[in-house]
Amino acid sequence: MDHVRAVAGPGSVALCGAHDTGEAHPEGLSDPTGYPPLLTELRARGWSDAELTALTWENVVRVLKEADETARETSARRGPSTARLEERDELTPRPVPGLGL
Repeated sequence: MDHVRAVAGPGSVALCGAHDTGEAHPEGLSDPTGYPPLLTELRARGWSDAELTALTWENVVRVLKEADETARETSARRGPSTARLEERDELTPRPVPGLGL
């Protein structure tokens, strides 16, 4: 996180809540109970309250809002899609490894 913050800026890093994917997580971060010690450590490393707020919430919300705005603008420009899943093989749902879906 320190590296991403230094290279791309604090607006480019966020915590992910995908703890049930079956993928490996960093030690101590296998679930959200690891966040308080992580945030304490980041504060000790010089992260500001504003950066920690962005890390834990604001960056994700901003990206979701921007994606929604982009989707709405695109839809307004070209109208809703008429594509049907059964006509588009690349859109056919596939099993997700590790999720049992």
